[in-house]
Order: sequence, then structure tokens, then C-alpha cells
Amino acid sequence: MSHLFFFLFLGLNLVFPNSTVSSTHEALGKAVCPLNINHFRKLIIQSSQPLQLLSEAAECQYVLQGIRLLRSQYLRVSGNFTLPPDVAEVCWDLFGNLFDEFMPRLRIESTCGFKRSLLSQVCNNIKNSSQFERLISPNELNQIRGSCYKSLGNTSPCHLCVDPLLSINKAYFNVPDGGNVTDCEGYPFIYAAAFANRFGPTDLGTAKCLFLLNFSRTSARSEPHKAVILGVLVGCLHGFVGAVLVVWCVWMWHSRRTKRKRTNLTQLGTTSLPGMEMVDGNTALRRFTLDEIKRATRNFSRDNIIGMGGYGNVYKGILEDGSEVAFKRFKNCSVAADKTFAHEVEVIASIRHVNLVALRGYCTETVPLEGHQRIIVCDLVHNRSLYDHLFGSGAEKKKLSWPIRQKITLGMARGLAYLHHGVQPAII
Repeated sequence: MSHLFFFLFLGLNLVFPNSTVSSTHEALGKAVCPLNINHFRKLIIQSSQPLQLLSEAAECQYVLQGIRLLRSQYLRVSGNFTLPPDVAEVCWDLFGNLFDEFMPRLRIESTCGFKRSLLSQVCNNIKNSSQFERLISPNELNQIRGSCYKSLGNTSPCHLCVDPLLSINKAYFNVPDGGNVTDCEGYPFIYAAAFANRFGPTDLGTAKCLFLLNFSRTSARSEPHKAVILGVLVGCLHGFVGAVLVVWCVWMWHSRRTKRKRTNLTQLGTTSLPGMEMVDGNTALRRFTLDEIKRATRNFSRDNIIGMGGYGNVYKGILEDGSEVAFKRFKNCSVAADKTFAHEVEVIASIRHVNLVALRGYCTETVPLEGHQRIIVCDLVHNRSLYDHLFGSGAEKKKLSWPIRQKITLGMARGLAYLHHGVQPAII
């Protein structure tokens, strides 16, 4: 709770500089800190959770992310990443004085390692938004604007936005000791919150996704009165009746579902996977029939095989709409293993990354002669396999120069990094 009062006092003193820190302003020519501390203070006040900074590292991280949010809002208004030196001194001294008073054990410079030049020094000669946009490629800029434009309150759109920012960070802002001197690592996130996201850096979802600051709102409080008491009583009555109805509906649903399962086990035919037509409410998976796949692959012709492995073969095919896809047909399948297969398809369908192949659909079907079939349908990647280009012979191998090989390696690494660190839960 002491952290909360500290940050409230921090916001009040920065918004009203004539109260506590007027001497600092006078010493620096009455310069005024342009960072919108007042709005930052309002975000802390409306937060439903008190600040629980349990370690020095967590406190330093919170301070750094708060500075990034304020700088992003300043960039959105002025177009500049950094503050003028005299103004930066005012803002820095205001932070330092208040931290010394309310958190004696924390020192921004000695404990956290932050330098006084953090607010005024530039990174890679990037002073404004125009220079940032000229530094990165047009494709990377369009990717930031496309993936970070919408609300970032949910996990999936947040990952889609953060992933290209991390790539740009590694490519252009990987500066030694940049985090303590110029905060180079924060530049892509500061820009994305200021210009790519339509809600701005102070939006609750944007602040949580790009700056790791959780400012979830609390509900408004009102004095108790008769209407509230009556509403509580009526709500309790309705809740009791509703609970009884819910229990009855669940019991009926469970009974019908059990009966349906018993009926399906006696039938020989298609076995559908529960919950697979829609994953996370966003990813629609098409359920193909075995006849459709046979027509697309010319009845699993050997001429259509593009890959072979211990778990099955991969066939290329053309759907009725003319699109080219790849079918992975698993070997030695049984109905009993469909639960594991359903989990794997569910995980693959939830992944969206530029270096990973997207899943289109699946097929589970039992036929008398061929037995139980399990097939997944993915986008077809042309130009054959990477193995052929690396270890094969002929023109394909000669086309792969060392820069191209390096680009392929980086793409594979980014895809693996996304699986290990960008997906929740992680896929290892």
C-alpha cells in the first residue's frame, strides 16, 4: 500500500511543480516537465490492484516501463523520442527526489543502474518518428501498423504485435548498455504505442501489452442505501433460482451427451472431434471428408508425395476452389488416440507466425478397408523441402548463397523462439 501512496504523491508533485519541487525548477530556469504525469497518476488511482513491488528488480522494471509509457505519450504529441537536456534534467530530478523520500532503499541511478542521460540521449541517431520510419524497411513498418493497430487487451493480438517489435529490436536497436543510457530496447515499443496502435499508449490494453503495466479499472463506489440493499436481496434470490436451473441444465446436458457417446461408439463411420471447428473463438478449422482429400490427391497417388517420414507421408493436392495444400497422413492410427490428436491440432491451430506454416483443417474418419484415418491439412510451401536445397544436387543447391542460408536460419530460429517464448503455454 505504501507503493501506491508513493506513486500518487509522485504524480501530484509532477503535475503541480510549484508545491514541493519549486526550487528545482528555479535552479533550472523554471523549465516544466512535459511528461503527462497527471494522467499516469489517474491510471494508478483507478487500478484495481495495489502496487506489489516485491524486489528491487521489479521496482526498477516498473519505473523503466512507466518512463517508456510517458515518453510514448510525449512522442505521440510532439513527434520526438527524447526531451531537451534542460527539461530532461527537471523530469529526472523530480523522479529522483520523490524516490529518495518515499522509497529510501531504491536509488534510480545506483540501485537500478539508470543514467541521467536516459531521457535526453538518442539511440542510433533516432530523435523523432520520421527518422525511426526511415531506419526500418517499409515492409517492417507496415507489419507494425497492421499487427499493432487493433486493441491489444487479449493475449493473441498482443503476441502478434510484440513479435515483429522484438525482431526490429534485435535488428536495429541491439546496442550494448543501451538500456541504462538511452533505452534503445524501448524504441520499437514506444513508437508502436504512439503511432501504430489507434488507442494510444495510455489505453489499458496497450499499457499492459507493450509496457507490462496493469491498470485494470476498479468499479465506482457508492454509499449504501435502501435501493442497493433491495437490489442485493433480489439478486440473491435470482442467483439461487438461477443456480438451481444451471445445475438442472448441466445434468440434462451431461445425460444426453453420455447417451450420444454410447450411440456413436456402436457406429462405424466418421468420428468428429469435440470443439475443433472453432479454436479460441477466432481460428475456424475446416473438417474435410476423406473423399475430398482423395480427390485432391488423386487417391493418394505416389506422384503427389512430397515428403516421407516415420509418422506418415505428406501429399500435395489441389482443393475444389483451386488452392494448393499439403496433406499429412498419419500411419497406424486408432480411434483411442484421437484425444491426443485433438490436442495437437488445437495447439497448432492457435499459432500464427510468419515463420510457421498455418493449419487449414483436419480429417478423422474410419473406413472399412483402410481403417481409421487421421490427416491434417496445411498451406503448401513450394520449392520442395529445405533438405533438398541444402544437401541435394543440381541447380537448387547452387541457388542457396550464404546470405540466403543465414536468412533461412534466422527465420527458423524466430519460429522456434516464438514456440518457446511467445506462446502461452510454451511449446518446447
